[in-house]
Amino acid sequence: MSPRWKVGPALVLLVSLAAGCSNSASRSQAESREGELREVGSMLTLYGGEFKRGPAKAADLARYEAGHPLGYQAVKSGEIVFVPGATMPGEGEKGGTDAVVAYEKDAPTQGGYVLLHNGSIKKMSADEFKNAPKIK
Repeated sequence: MSPRWKVGPALVLLVSLAAGCSNSASRSQAESREGELREVGSMLTLYGGEFKRGPAKAADLARYEAGHPLGYQAVKSGEIVFVPGATMPGEGEKGGTDAVVAYEKDAPTQGGYVLLHNGSIKKMSADEFKNAPKIK
């Protein structure tokens, strides 16, 4: 068997592994974004419980950075945007709505992950985002 034939299967294996890494990288990026959105939701719950209203700007959430470092940095950097004045239902409060509370910065134009008032996280297209209710 010539050396050229030995390279073929190795190359196929290498390409297969690279494709698997790509899928797991995008999967871990999605999990990371979901984690950031969950932390943002938690900060909005805490802020609303403390001040009886939602925060107006990212700096308002600075007091929660230690317990929610990923969410706070995502908001501070602008990667995650929250609706000013938005709050989340507190523990023991009923449900919430399907209104958008926070979202990836590109969601309005390219689609992306959003946090809904009921605590769920959903991936929306730009059109779905445009038509989705926003928390008031």
